[in-house]
Amino acid sequence: MTLYQKKDVQSYLSGNPETDYCFEMFCKNSRLEDARPGQTAGMFMKQMVSIIAIGLGLMIPLAVFAGSSEPEADQEIRKSLAKIAQVYHLAANYMADPVDPETAIYRGAIRGALASLDPFSVFLDADQFQSLQNQQRGVQQGFGAILSVQAGQVTVLQSLPGSPFGRAGLGPGDRILRINGYRVASLELPNLVQVLQEAKRGRVRLSLLRSGKLVPEDFELDPAEVPHSTVDKEFRIEPEVGYLHVAGMEDETPQKIQSTLQEWGFRNLRGLILDLRDNPGGSLEAATTVAGLFLPKGAKIVRLEGRSVPEIIYEVKSEPPFPNLPLVVILNENTASAAEILAAALQEHDRAWLVGQPSFGKGVAESVLPLSEGAALVLTTARYFTPQGRSIQRPLPGTALAAILEDESRTVYSKKGRVLPQGKGIEPDEVAEPWHLERWMVFLEQSTAFVDFAQSHLEHHGKISGEFEANEAVMEEFRQFLIEAGVHVPARSWSEGWSFLKTRIEVELFNLAFGMARGDEVEMRADPQVQAARGAVKEAQRLLWPSENFLLPLGENKK
Repeated sequence: MTLYQKKDVQSYLSGNPETDYCFEMFCKNSRLEDARPGQTAGMFMKQMVSIIAIGLGLMIPLAVFAGSSEPEADQEIRKSLAKIAQVYHLAANYMADPVDPETAIYRGAIRGALASLDPFSVFLDADQFQSLQNQQRGVQQGFGAILSVQAGQVTVLQSLPGSPFGRAGLGPGDRILRINGYRVASLELPNLVQVLQEAKRGRVRLSLLRSGKLVPEDFELDPAEVPHSTVDKEFRIEPEVGYLHVAGMEDETPQKIQSTLQEWGFRNLRGLILDLRDNPGGSLEAATTVAGLFLPKGAKIVRLEGRSVPEIIYEVKSEPPFPNLPLVVILNENTASAAEILAAALQEHDRAWLVGQPSFGKGVAESVLPLSEGAALVLTTARYFTPQGRSIQRPLPGTALAAILEDESRTVYSKKGRVLPQGKGIEPDEVAEPWHLERWMVFLEQSTAFVDFAQSHLEHHGKISGEFEANEAVMEEFRQFLIEAGVHVPARSWSEGWSFLKTRIEVELFNLAFGMARGDEVEMRADPQVQAARGAVKEAQRLLWPSENFLLPLGENKK
């Protein structure tokens, strides 16, 4: 048995947010992501550009900028454009090989110019702009399945209801044997990924071995628009405490949160954990609408201002449907942009208790400016400020945002007088650390060890029950599995990583046996930061009712 390193395949796969070893089967999901310090716009484009900021996308028409130009600046721009034209003319006439205008201008001059500004200003070609528009509508063009991809093996982990895979009745544990005539077992990992990428382009012919069956079945599937929910994990972590993970801020996000809480019977909840970890942002309008589900009418959420953009103040326009539901929000270093706006507003109005790690720190907004031939520019056109005037933008050395913070010494208070830090992202009210993995456990996590073992365990023992736990016998089976695969198992690492290893085994077994929703639930219940959030529900209650020195009984949401 060979354990394949996940890092060897990352450049080939468009990773699923929850499970980076999974392949979002045949789904075009090109997300714009906020740059980390030191990244350039050029680096961004190689990774399929990101943004939520596009999500912060004030869709400002070009006409808005026309009247704000400055004569002197225009003259300098014309001089610079003349130099670019001269360089291109010389290259086109004297280069040994012909010069492709699209490569020289679109991929060279334009992107190079934007890269010198800040990490969030980028150029989108027609395909990337179309992907962005689909993302904002909450749809993907694809087949609606998430796959575990290894050399010589492809296993279905999840299919979306109503998607081509879902309508065909395909689900967790089904194995793909052939793709458009190619035998999966004979393909090395790079070749297999190439076959999968090519199959996304149209009708695909598949041969699958259904879970528990002995005879393969053939399918022909056509791609379709597949709804993509940004609320990707939802369950009751306790009978009276709900858990929602929001992976991004898009048009459908507020309605999904509201409908889920109503289905749960929110009046019987004593708390809600809103997990914003790894949420890169998205639509500003979506974030402010989510804030309006919990904040009182008239509450300020965020203020935007820019040189070519009139000041805009977002406030809650109507009475909230969930004014008395205690909130705990989880953050980490990848919580960014519109997600930070939401977290900051809830914190400053003392409406939520924040747990986790400081957020990324993105306090600027981008506008999407359409160009000819279906392309677009994404330009940083405004800064945003929290209700108390905080800028959460993290300084980015070597860019136009290197010295964006003007006054870090000003003390900022919440509505009820709590002191809040200024700048460099949003600081949580309670620090909670994630799993700490030493090098050996990182190696296992970057390999296919856990999913390989889960498949082996199911083959030898049959389907697990819904109450399955990885007991000592299962853990010993896993240890022997690693040894047989040639992996050294250090006694100290095994002992210290027991809880993490146990959780990862259970997650992969539930993924294969019941689907990723059950696997996600197992993973989140054991997650250290989620456990800290469960304990912090009482702090969220005290924020709402500080004068009452009691905890609400189970099932009694204060009216």
